[in-house]
Amino acid sequence: MSGSIRLHPQHGLNPTIPVCFICGKDKNEVVLLGATYKEQAPMHMCLNKTPCDECKKLMEMGVLLVSIKDGTDRENPYRTGALVVIKVEAAQRMFNNLGNNRVAFVEDSAWDKIGLPR
Repeated sequence: MSGSIRLHPQHGLNPTIPVCFICGKDKNEVVLLGATYKEQAPMHMCLNKTPCDECKKLMEMGVLLVSIKDGTDRENPYRTGALVVIKVEAAQRMFNNLGNNRVAFVEDSAWDKIGLPR
């Protein structure tokens, strides 16, 4: 049967609420992991790097800057809560390797030097 889910032997459907990789907020959905997740799924979990609807809208306006803790892991940065959108042209002047990206993680020390709002 297509679309069926194999239940986890202890945790059944094993649900989790996906969070946005960019802003860290809950997405408006529930994912049923079943047996694909070996343990009990946490209540909130980042499953992929697809932005939430709110971040998508912000990235349509320009480049989304996200404040992160200095020295944090680049693969899973610790977000400190501030978000701003700047014009693409400004982002290209600020970041020499931005390419076509519409999001940039900025360490708090650089955030403060630039003078961005918290």
